[in-house]
Amino acid sequence: MVQKIWCVLLSSWLLFSSAVMAKPELYQAEVSAEQTQQQWQREALTQILVRVTGNPDIMQRAELRTELNNASSYVKQFEAVRGEAGNRVRVLLDAERIRTLLQQLQIPIWGGQRPEMLFWIVEQAGSERRFVRQSDDPWLQALTQVTAEQALPLTLPLYDIDDLLNLTENDVWGGFWEPILLASSRYRVNEVVLLLLEQSSDTEWRLTAIRQQAGQQQRDELTGTDQQSLLRDYAALLSQQLARQYAILLDPAAEQQVRIRVQGTSSLRDVVLLERTLAATLGIKQVKLLSQGQQQTELQLTIQVSPAQLLQLLNFEPSLQLLTDNSAPPAFDWANPAPVVTDAPLAVYQLTRP
Repeated sequence: MVQKIWCVLLSSWLLFSSAVMAKPELYQAEVSAEQTQQQWQREALTQILVRVTGNPDIMQRAELRTELNNASSYVKQFEAVRGEAGNRVRVLLDAERIRTLLQQLQIPIWGGQRPEMLFWIVEQAGSERRFVRQSDDPWLQALTQVTAEQALPLTLPLYDIDDLLNLTENDVWGGFWEPILLASSRYRVNEVVLLLLEQSSDTEWRLTAIRQQAGQQQRDELTGTDQQSLLRDYAALLSQQLARQYAILLDPAAEQQVRIRVQGTSSLRDVVLLERTLAATLGIKQVKLLSQGQQQTELQLTIQVSPAQLLQLLNFEPSLQLLTDNSAPPAFDWANPAPVVTDAPLAVYQLTRP
């Protein structure tokens, strides 16, 4: 009886909190209003398909070009907005319908769990180097806009006394990773990116981007005539690189169930928000509450990805901190060859709060 009452309360709270946990940014586009309705619907669908595949050339697929004729069926809601760029239309598209389309076409999808990236930006003018840190700086404004367009999680340093004591412009420009990583550790991000900007001629800028991940470096150089186009090209390139790493191909035939345990769930609200977060994660088809204790919740997840992919996706969920990973099988004990039966969940997490 208690379990039944709990489920009723949980269902009611889920309905109440659905708007709170919705993440429309990934499937929300903003397009010019100075075109026909059919044109802005097609443009919005194109923008989202590029964003959730990380592939700037994805619309070369004939099936997707044909699907543009049905763009109106993907629109859930829209509103007119006015900004510095003129009259715009903000469009929210149907995430489930887009995922189904890409799944049917066997196209990998890059979901909303994305690595948080910290950007250290240095501009060189002549022999002088400076951190790009003022909010009204054209470089920073352009970076903020293009990363939002690609739904790339962006963290910018505070450049407070702690940062400036631990790191200099020359450290960043020279790629000295020991002080860079030391200064970056306070931000608890997944990746660190260095952007080095230099005017190579009267009309051209050079951008050198260096990204470190798990001890490996990715270095890219681009040139452009203005901040906006140069950073937009880089954001598209970065999105493509990350999608190659993290996009997944949903496979209903590989559907399986796994359990996870989450500590620190001290209230019904915590449990509800946790369920909403997991249910919105790409690759998780269903979330079922198994047990709820005073400070601990156990859930069963029906997934259409591998357990390893699931752990990778949840690694980018800021509200969950991994405590124990039980995905690897136990080592074989030659002294006791009988199979080890374990009831341990796939992983144990700590619920974190901002």
